[in-house]
Amino acid sequence: MAEIAIRTRGLGKCYHLYSEPMDRLKQSIFRSRRKYFREFWALRDVSLEVERGETFGVIGANGSGKSTLLQMVCGTLQPTEGEISVEGRISALLELGAGFNPEFSGRENVYLNAAILGLSREETEEKYPKITKFAEIGDFIDRPVKTYSTGMLVRLAFSVQVAVDPDILIIDEALSVGDIFFQQKCMRRMKSLRDQGATVIFVSHDLTLVRDFCGRALYLKQGQMKYLGGSRRAIQCFMQDDHKPEPVIEGGVQDLVSSPPEDWVEAFREKAIWRCSDIDPEAEGRGKKWARIVAVSVSDLEGRETLTARIGEKLRIRVLYQTFFTEPVHITMVLKNRYDQTVFSGGSYTLGMEPPRLEPGAMIVFEMELTSMIEAGRYTFSVKLGREISTAPGSKNKGIEIDATPWLGPIGITWDYENRVAPFFGMFGIPSEGRFISGKEMS
Repeated sequence: MAEIAIRTRGLGKCYHLYSEPMDRLKQSIFRSRRKYFREFWALRDVSLEVERGETFGVIGANGSGKSTLLQMVCGTLQPTEGEISVEGRISALLELGAGFNPEFSGRENVYLNAAILGLSREETEEKYPKITKFAEIGDFIDRPVKTYSTGMLVRLAFSVQVAVDPDILIIDEALSVGDIFFQQKCMRRMKSLRDQGATVIFVSHDLTLVRDFCGRALYLKQGQMKYLGGSRRAIQCFMQDDHKPEPVIEGGVQDLVSSPPEDWVEAFREKAIWRCSDIDPEAEGRGKKWARIVAVSVSDLEGRETLTARIGEKLRIRVLYQTFFTEPVHITMVLKNRYDQTVFSGGSYTLGMEPPRLEPGAMIVFEMELTSMIEAGRYTFSVKLGREISTAPGSKNKGIEIDATPWLGPIGITWDYENRVAPFFGMFGIPSEGRFISGKEMS
């Protein structure tokens, strides 16, 4: 049988609400003879089991009892009724900056929080370099925490919590701040902890993230359990309660045997958002590398370099790459949101294009136009080169990655929601048409 990390039975939390401060004094005098308060059950009759190594989501509207449940799991809040048992060391990020002394420096708060989490000073000193490296706040580590920005504070708090290699990691909406690169790094770290067997309890209003990250989820409404089970079904209950593609480019690029002019290559590299360190073809040929990305540029359709577009506008991404063998190479673009989720992946292969065969050392540009029919926000992207490898007769060929850029950007998608109606609401814009049909037309 699976080992249980968290178990609750009939868990509930009741608060006494007083109309006037004097009523609290009266209640302390008369006690059970008369009630000067009304009961408010923030949570009631919650029974669940979370297995060790499971990634478990908790969803619901504001005031549904999510944070109350997590505080009782962490032991910072005592239940009014029911039982709860927790097996293992807990690290929790429930409230931004909770447990940090604003007068202490970041370094002092690291040691303080590590001690609260059960680490000895020797263990903290061993993990300290890893904590500061993950937080990436530089010299601010020796400044008072009260001088930190919100993003810096969550960086340091999250870094301490995950550095102790917890048995149970609890996150309550703490990753909604910080820049996109750090949010992606946090998601990768949480996935790593999950893969190592840690139990992750995750609360978020980002339902797509809960769906992709959590196997099961609990849906709470007004302190009551409404659904406990698969995350997709839990999200469906919440929403209902409250509220390989066809080729789009015909033909292919003709085989080329020569590179663009040398001055053009240098001009392209000069304006590129990313470029490799050198372009010596002989060095790569000796290393048996099949191909490599030389430079990547992003512009609008007028050729102006930009990393910003409004919803519906197009961005043109150009990839200058170099091959060292005659076999064709495919190019893929991967776009991720701030939670490290892939929102798009496509390129020459998905478009049904046949890459050209080039002479060893030759260069060519692959150009792709992306229509930004995604919700406003910030995204990072990477460009990858790959080639197909033949498998057994009758089987589908498989591809291998031979080069890739680091994550680039961020690309900003914008929209003035206050003054203009957006072309769609939601994560993506799906091509659609609509019309009104009169009764006469229906007959």
